[in-house]
Amino acid sequence: MGRYIVKRVLWLIPIMLLISFISFSLMHLSPGDPAVIYLSQGGQSPDPEAVAQVREQLGLNRPFFVQFGAWLANLFRGDLGTSFFTKKPVMQEIATLFPKTLALTFLGMALTLVISIPLGILCATHENKLADYVIRFFSFVNSALPGFFAAMLLIFFLGVKLRWLPTVSSGHASGIWMPALTLALTLSAGYTRQIRTAIIGELGEDYIRMKRARGIRERVILYKGALKSAMPAILTLAGINVGRLLGGTAIIEIVCTYQGIGRLAVNSITNRDYPMMQGYILMMALIYVLVNLLVDLLHAAADPRVRNRFVIESAKGGRRHGKA
Repeated sequence: MGRYIVKRVLWLIPIMLLISFISFSLMHLSPGDPAVIYLSQGGQSPDPEAVAQVREQLGLNRPFFVQFGAWLANLFRGDLGTSFFTKKPVMQEIATLFPKTLALTFLGMALTLVISIPLGILCATHENKLADYVIRFFSFVNSALPGFFAAMLLIFFLGVKLRWLPTVSSGHASGIWMPALTLALTLSAGYTRQIRTAIIGELGEDYIRMKRARGIRERVILYKGALKSAMPAILTLAGINVGRLLGGTAIIEIVCTYQGIGRLAVNSITNRDYPMMQGYILMMALIYVLVNLLVDLLHAAADPRVRNRFVIESAKGGRRHGKA
């Protein structure tokens, strides 16, 4: 097991280098000059001499590989550079806003599970009945709603009509609920269907039939048998989506005016803020890979079959190294 973890961690180095090079290349190939955008903030066309001067100050006049090499050297020293527009260190900007997006992600995921697990169980226990058809119908409709449209619906009903939640996030603790509910609304449709499928699959297993034959109550069979067996798959799905949500909340953060790292990323793309974009992409890629590793380990801890597979793979790897 330990060999497997070390192997996955070592693979991070080439993966991060490859992602850094690809993202750096795509940013420099994309249309738009950061110097021109920076000087055009006042609404006037910048002077070519001023553009050339700003490009020199930002290091944009150097060859591509020289720029990438300098950025990589700074990265190994723990420096992600300085934002072109805010003039603040990229690491400082990310460290300020990332906890807010992290809190939004975990709250949204928790609300998703609170909504999806009961609905999925209800669908599974009433398979092909009225409750199952109604919930599945609304799940399909919900899954077709774009995130920004769901956010606007919640803002209109919960914020404008009912006045239960603030329509604008002003830095208060209550400002996180609107975007979190939006995330839960957009995710719960898919989760409900997948939980329904997992529970139905477990209810058809032989060990469930044996429990029923022994006269065990249906509620005990459902919650201590089927749901317990399906939980590793549900938690794996949730863990994978946590990594995805950390980098995918940008649109919802913008619509709900939530000051998170996704909003920062969109502004950086608009302004062609290369250091900020590069730092954001690198951090999101690192988090996504680490979250997937953590999900695999949690799955192995919850499911002995997965744990045994990891042990066998580690043993095979050890024998290959021993022969070498």
